[in-house]
Amino acid sequence: MDIVDLMISDHIVTIGDLQGFPVTVQKDPDALIEALGRAGKLSEVQQMRYRAIAYDYTIKSDEEMMATTPHQIDGIDREFMMFYTACPIELARGTIIWAAADLPNKRLVSEIVLRHRKSRHEFVWATPKAIEGAIERMSKREGHSLKFLVENAYAQINQGNDDAIVSLTDEIIRTAFKNGATDLHIEILNRKPTVLARIDGELEELVPLPVEVYERVLGRLRHIAGVRAENYKKPLYGRMTFDLSSRQQVDIRYTTQPITLEGTAKIAMRFLRSFEGNLDSFGYSNTTIEKIDNLMRFEEGCIIFSGPTGSGKSTAARLMIRRGQRPGQNVISYEKQIEERMDNVIQTEEDTSAGLNLETFMYAALGLDPDVLFIGEVRSPEDTQKAIDAGNLGHLVITTMHANDTFMTLDRLIQRKVPPEQIFTNVRGIISQRLVRRLCSKCKIPTEIDLEYADKLNNLRKVGFRAGDIIYRPNRNGCEHCRYRGYLGRIAIEEVLELWRKDISRNIWTNTRLRPDWLDIIREQARSSGHMIDMLSGGLLHVKNGITSLEELEKFFSADMETIQ
Repeated sequence: MDIVDLMISDHIVTIGDLQGFPVTVQKDPDALIEALGRAGKLSEVQQMRYRAIAYDYTIKSDEEMMATTPHQIDGIDREFMMFYTACPIELARGTIIWAAADLPNKRLVSEIVLRHRKSRHEFVWATPKAIEGAIERMSKREGHSLKFLVENAYAQINQGNDDAIVSLTDEIIRTAFKNGATDLHIEILNRKPTVLARIDGELEELVPLPVEVYERVLGRLRHIAGVRAENYKKPLYGRMTFDLSSRQQVDIRYTTQPITLEGTAKIAMRFLRSFEGNLDSFGYSNTTIEKIDNLMRFEEGCIIFSGPTGSGKSTAARLMIRRGQRPGQNVISYEKQIEERMDNVIQTEEDTSAGLNLETFMYAALGLDPDVLFIGEVRSPEDTQKAIDAGNLGHLVITTMHANDTFMTLDRLIQRKVPPEQIFTNVRGIISQRLVRRLCSKCKIPTEIDLEYADKLNNLRKVGFRAGDIIYRPNRNGCEHCRYRGYLGRIAIEEVLELWRKDISRNIWTNTRLRPDWLDIIREQARSSGHMIDMLSGGLLHVKNGITSLEELEKFFSADMETIQ
């Protein structure tokens, strides 16, 4: 069947979609697949599949790959298979059949022939997920776990060979990324070197390391990051790119910190994953999204996202910019370290060695006539004052800062010497949030609540719990689906303080000074106005809908939830 006919029969595209492309593109399978990918009609995996079909490769289904375990052959190791997302699945007389995700691939073929000249090589196509799963099954069968790689590296070091350190270090990074980690820490705790990964906000040990292996792993990371040895035991931060496979790279932000008593250093790495979803999939309610849409309609002023480290405030700010961006809008950003490439945004990274700080950036950026300024984070009083003041110059400023909630953000602005009248004139809104873990949909445990417990929950916030309602708690042993954690993924709980609404900020002045109880007045007026749903209310709604657990909320709102413990 022709590739175009196949796409139409698969309901991927319509004849109308195809007619929007030039005839030369319609007749060239590679050009057509690429064009459909750019138009959002084909995912990356779908592009790979149709390209393989166009070149007459056999297609292996995920079910067929599940019954397959790759073979170990001379010259081909696990690292090679993971890099190229390809593995040998069948051995015949003088022929090796490979499953590969990216076909045709001349580089892969030449590398295989170079490493294994004895046989003829044929290829079939399979999805990257199916191939990676098959390689994992092979690794378990052959003992290629991180623990095995550590033991192997230690044995080789004792024989004067450091070659295994490269494979071990690369596998540590790949394993952490594949398991969904946001951060990777390689450090010494209680005099024991270890590798920790932060998954869904919780630190988990991946593998302990002997001291000799630890030092060499740090050396390998230093080499990847391009940090000179004599500078490595100084506090440093920077950015590096790591090849997860031949198809995929990840940007990593790293920070090093000396461990003085151990005479070594710690390195913390953050995977700069781009969030592919939108504010809905991020977890924001329809009410919150409507409020954000209202805030983005302002031509000037300041919008602040607040929360602790790791609460997703920078991601939410970028999603807001992406959602509210209009054709012809001039958007400029300033970040200490650029975490994600933003389409149609001029992005600038801080470089103090070149004299590029927030002050010099603002001086230059304001001359470029921006409609929206995104300032990654403000920490010092001076930077905070500059960001708030910029909102009074005909630009919409979006920034982030550390604070527990929207009201504490106001208090933090006062502490940083921002004039009160400027706050209530320039700040349009404050969005504060947390990320709570989602219960695993496969193994969460239902619990029926009685009338007394429902009343206790409704006394916290009136979200409509009733006797007989089912809420869920995590399975402490977890299941294979959630990797035995009981939770899988995270979702936002948020609150929005709309300072542009005058009924929220009235009655807080005594002549030209703020009343001593001004913060309590704003808190009460925001809640009584009906315009604000706080984070605890949002979290309880997630509990009511079976998305998260009360135990997870208690991590953030323990003082409020004492009555139900």
